[in-house]
Amino acid sequence: MAIKKRPVSPRQKMINLMYIVLLAMLALNISTEVLDGFSIVEDSLNRTTANASEENRTLYRDFETQLRQNPEKVKTWFEKATAVKQMSDSLFEFARQLKVAIVKKADGKDGDVYNIENKDNLDAAGEVMLAPLTGKGKQLFLRINSYRERILKLVDDPHQKRIIADNLSTAVPRKARLQGKNWQEYMFENMPVAAAVTLLSKLQSDIRYAAYDNKKRKSYKREQNKKQDRR
Repeated sequence: MAIKKRPVSPRQKMINLMYIVLLAMLALNISTEVLDGFSIVEDSLNRTTANASEENRTLYRDFETQLRQNPEKVKTWFEKATAVKQMSDSLFEFARQLKVAIVKKADGKDGDVYNIENKDNLDAAGEVMLAPLTGKGKQLFLRINSYRERILKLVDDPHQKRIIADNLSTAVPRKARLQGKNWQEYMFENMPVAAAVTLLSKLQSDIRYAAYDNKKRKSYKREQNKKQDRR
């Protein structure tokens, strides 16, 4: 029996496509309509991420239940699932902190990620991510790379590997490289707050996808081992 893959849903594909289209439009003109479009994508990403987070919690509770029932058989899988959860939660929380920092830089100390006032601010993201001494962009770059490499070592299926590698890619397009830009400059330089926050929300969604897929496969393998033990 093949492992059941978690396909990218049509809704998620639509969100990803909208994000790409909005970035293309953004390169041409920062209009109110474009910025409002990012808010729509942001809301959709947040709902998708919330659903994935709940699925992750359900799987993790299943691991805990199985660990209590059969610690010898489940301990190794549980430890691996816990490691995935910890590193996923850490990167997810870092992205959340960056969103809050960018919005507060644009809107002041009372800035609200879910109700951004200065969506078109072009300086806030750069100040938070690219400032010479305090910029967090390089740290995010390194943490995404580390997370991607660790997750991919736990994935066997080539199709899932490609999806996760693409979602968490930090490759810089050739044009940006020729301009001398690194990844963090390419992603956050002169980026409106609305777009920067949506970019980080997409990262959070991709993290939850990678974590869910990994736990799901481990859960499946554990069930297969249990079935073999019964024979």
